Amino acid sequence: MEDSAMDYHHLLPPSSVLVPLRAETKQEAFDELFAGISMLRTLDRIHGLKEAVLRRELEGNTGIGHGVAMAHGKLQSLTDIFLCLGISMHGIEYGSYDGEPVRLLFVAANPPSMQGVYLHMLAVLSRYLHLAAFRERIINSEGHIARVLLHGALDTIGSGYAISA
Repeated sequence: MEDSAMDYHHLLPPSSVLVPLRAETKQEAFDELFAGISMLRTLDRIHGLKEAVLRRELEGNTGIGHGVAMAHGKLQSLTDIFLCLGISMHGIEYGSYDGEPVRLLFVAANPPSMQGVYLHMLAVLSRYLHLAAFRERIINSEGHIARVLLHGALDTIGSGYAISA
């Protein structure tokens, strides 16, 4: 199925957004997300997702700037892409290249066979997340509203929609 026909809403299912994320450090944030989101607990128990995410963090920091981090792990045993989000009101010391604390911590997982779709999804989300107004709307939202906003961004995949500041 090509990108324009795909439905990306399954990527952020109900209860995949944790608000508020109370952690102050990167490790605490991962511990809190994997304890607080049942989908992450399941993916970790079955597929070892947390270890894959931490291993990827050792290769290079996934803090992309502007208070956003996109932690991720690639696992052969997965059959689909998964995406979760933790929203911090005060920020997490993450070591991002811009030195800003992370307020939006995404955790994603994908099988190698879906790498192209996964990278395209991340590119679209990254473009939206570089818009300060979009980030603030998510940060100041309850979990179900943050999901709606992110689904709106994902709906633009394949539509030719131009994103502007």
